Amino acid sequence: MRRKRSILQIFENSIKSKEGKCNFTKRYITHYYNIPLKIKKHDLPSVIKYFSHKPNGKHNYVTNMITQKNRKSFLFFFFLYNKYFFGKQEQIRKMNYHEEMNKINIKNDGNRKIYMYPKNDIHEEDGDHKNDVEINQKRNEQNCKSFNDEKNENARDPNKILYLINPRGFCKGVSRAIETVEECLKLFKPPIYVKHKIVHNDIVCKKLEKEGAHKKQKKKKLIEIDATCPLVNKVHVYVQMKAKENYDIILIGYKNHVEVIGTYNEAPHCTHIVENVNDVDKLNFPLNKKLFYVTQTTLSMDDCALIVQKLKNKFPHIETIPSGSICYATTNRQTALNKICTKCDLTIVVGSSSSSNAKKLVYSSQIRNVPAVLLNTVHDLDQQILKNVNKIALTSAASTPEQETQKFVNLLTNPPFNYTLQNFDGAHENVPKWKLPKNLLHMIKEREK
Repeated sequence: MRRKRSILQIFENSIKSKEGKCNFTKRYITHYYNIPLKIKKHDLPSVIKYFSHKPNGKHNYVTNMITQKNRKSFLFFFFLYNKYFFGKQEQIRKMNYHEEMNKINIKNDGNRKIYMYPKNDIHEEDGDHKNDVEINQKRNEQNCKSFNDEKNENARDPNKILYLINPRGFCKGVSRAIETVEECLKLFKPPIYVKHKIVHNDIVCKKLEKEGAHKKQKKKKLIEIDATCPLVNKVHVYVQMKAKENYDIILIGYKNHVEVIGTYNEAPHCTHIVENVNDVDKLNFPLNKKLFYVTQTTLSMDDCALIVQKLKNKFPHIETIPSGSICYATTNRQTALNKICTKCDLTIVVGSSSSSNAKKLVYSSQIRNVPAVLLNTVHDLDQQILKNVNKIALTSAASTPEQETQKFVNLLTNPPFNYTLQNFDGAHENVPKWKLPKNLLHMIKEREK
């Protein structure tokens, strides 16, 4: 009597078998089940399938292995059966079910074809079945209608355009300030203390506060690191220098703004703040008095230009910084917006209400008779303002993280709005390469040694 081999040996021999050589497993399946089969490694599920049931009441080889208490063979079979066969059969069963519900079975009846649907789709009227052709036509119309409705819902209207304006978002001064705080957190560990808001954006400030950057100083004798924007520092340097040369300084800006307060305190005895055109009329200086003007770096170019022009008309000899005082990022963002906003029905500025340059972007659009809104997050958007709006100009303030702007893009370019996204390059921006504060860089190098 031939010795029966374990199921493990059978599978091993099946995998090792080469084409043309007939081993026990191949013969067993070919002759015993009358199914031609070439055993390969990826055919294991098929082998298990044929060995796991007994056709026509014939002997089940796997059952025989179990009755012989061949635990190793049984566990191996059980592992393969569950991993390769049972799991896939469950997926196939679900897939076939959905396919059967959707497919059309064709039944030949003489010279004509009848399209048969599942019994659930057959409607009865007065005890009689409707004509198969009518049922099929109705079903096809419903399918086409639902498909077209779904297609129209997801389709983008070519007349609805979302202009994503470049440049936008963080300026180099803001990104440098944030990087300074993050490096301090790594170097000194929390808590660290920040005087005033590091940037005028609530989302950024709350994030840094959670990481350990607190608003108020609680201890004395702390290390001071100056994260002021280099452009603002440049204005401070000029104010100090001209004050020593007996100039009177005219500072254009908002007196309650933290930047203006800082600049004013560089030379308070000779600095005069001008907020609008009317304040120019209040200025009276001797004809031989040396005058020098600077501006808040985040002002609106439109308002600033009017004030500067009136100053030059009244005091022709007045001087200023050769490269100007307004931040390059403020200038570029306003210039880019001004080029496209007049072609749009609405301007959306992403930024905090505490950001001066964000407010100036809104103002820049409004004075060109284009409605504009300032929104900090997507949750602030009132969908009613988008009614009958086909073209939107989207930009963000110099203190706004890019991920907040992208949330608006995702919202507006998907249902139910379906705006078509177009990038608009309104200005070329040369971003300066500013290093971190010197004392911070020195401490980082010392720590690395």
